[in-house]
Amino acid sequence: MSIEQILVVMFYTLKPYLMLIIMALILLAAAWMIGRGRRGERSSLLLPLSLIAGIAAALAAPVLTGSQLAYVVTTTDWTALAGIGIGVALYVWLLLAPVWRSR
Repeated sequence: MSIEQILVVMFYTLKPYLMLIIMALILLAAAWMIGRGRRGERSSLLLPLSLIAGIAAALAAPVLTGSQLAYVVTTTDWTALAGIGIGVALYVWLLLAPVWRSR
């Protein structure tokens, strides 16, 4: 399989989610623009909230895809769930970190 073919498959896989990805990036940019003038300490609730959001997303992912958590049995499945949880936790942290600073 050539690089072009791989890129075509990736594009068609991402195409249904492109608007959601763009909206997530716009939200992230807006949060960073709002928080750029804030220089104080971050809230102590930021990390626990991010971790809770990541765990909730990892547990909800099988249900959202029409599966069940009981079907997650292989290492690949658990790795994908861990990636979802880590990705959501990181996104929530990046989204809230600049906003939850004191002036």
